[in-house]
Amino acid sequence: MEERLPLYEKGVSTGILLRREEGLHTAFSAECSQGQGMRKLWLCGETGERLLLGTLLPEEGRWRLRRRLSRSELQRRSLAGAVWGELVLEGEVQTGPSAAVGPVTPRDPVIAQALDKNRSGRWSRRGTEWRLSFPWQIGQPVPLLPLFCFARPEGRELVFLLDETGYPAMHE
Repeated sequence: MEERLPLYEKGVSTGILLRREEGLHTAFSAECSQGQGMRKLWLCGETGERLLLGTLLPEEGRWRLRRRLSRSELQRRSLAGAVWGELVLEGEVQTGPSAAVGPVTPRDPVIAQALDKNRSGRWSRRGTEWRLSFPWQIGQPVPLLPLFCFARPEGRELVFLLDETGYPAMHE
């Protein structure tokens, strides 16, 4: 059975990432439209784990990559559950656990600590607010537990809207 996973480039959903279990291995295949320059594909997990899958290659007017990994390796790296792909332009610095927490600096230490522990979220601007989304399915732990009551499910993602100070955006 093939599973469709989110694929992002600079925080924007782009292309297709498929995961298929094949016995003791997991096969990944990615495809996206022609872009500017060569891009590397990173497999990302909920708590900041990352694994380089490889460089996408041009093929028939699209960028493609196919890679098989052992299921035990994915489990060892905590990448067997909810994962997504992130495209990074060749030569750009990848984001990850050593990168900044995000575009907002919360004054509340509990919120700041929660953001620091959950660096795998995808930030995007939405007017005067910031949208922070995480891949998520029912039954999985909620990222940013101190803010769980402000979360909103959108498809296979859990979304938080934050203001410039890092507090939940309150809508009437």
